Amino acid sequence: MFHELIFYCKELESFIFRNQIQEFVEGEHDSFFAEEMLKTIQTESLKIPTSEKQKYPNLPWEKMDTMWQKDLARAYDYIDLKMLYYVCTYEIPKFTKTIKLDIR
Repeated sequence: MFHELIFYCKELESFIFRNQIQEFVEGEHDSFFAEEMLKTIQTESLKIPTSEKQKYPNLPWEKMDTMWQKDLARAYDYIDLKMLYYVCTYEIPKFTKTIKLDIR
């Protein structure tokens, strides 16, 4: 169950690195792909039972489960692109590194 979550996080990291994205621009495909990947990551995080999440209290499960509503969606059909970039380039890699270390 953690494997899918890690897979999508690594895919998003790889996409950002491979395309050397420095920022997201409104209407570009890069930002759309990142939005969709973050939705998928959140969906995968929500699939993990609370009992399993409690085994890894160092991980920011609350943030992963609510990032879309709390951090990214600012208004109807408006995504904060600066926050999207921050989450994709800083939060997701940090989460991926932590989850890989904690699960082992």
